Amino acid sequence: MTASVSDKKARRNLQSSTAAKINELYDSQDVIKLYGINRNTLLNWIKAGLAYIEGEPRLFLGADLNTFQKKRNGNSRKNVGAYEGYCPGCRTGHSLLVGDIRVKPMSTGNFRIYRACPDGAGEAGKWFSKEELAVIYQLRESNPGA
Repeated sequence: MTASVSDKKARRNLQSSTAAKINELYDSQDVIKLYGINRNTLLNWIKAGLAYIEGEPRLFLGADLNTFQKKRNGNSRKNVGAYEGYCPGCRTGHSLLVGDIRVKPMSTGNFRIYRACPDGAGEAGKWFSKEELAVIYQLRESNPGA
């Protein structure tokens, strides 16, 4: 590994939802430094609903930053039910007990079950053991219209 690669700051995937002091005002450069993001990410956050104070420079209230981050982090992957697969396209769970499913055996002895998203946003999937897979097949046979 070269020195230039090891000196780079590690990328953060999730920003803290309480990084900003609630009564502080932050300009764009402060927000970029606080969360370790780039300018385009900040513009995307504004488009997604981050509140700001009009003016030059554009200002952000710490409480608004924390609220936006909590909402943003809360909209990430949701917990799904026992027999639901998570769809990254629409970020919701879809039942694996209805519709066509695809079962892919894995080298670990477990199985990955996929179902097309009803919204057409992608594919919902979830890992299951051999025993859980048998239960799913049983439930699908006993109530095919559920």
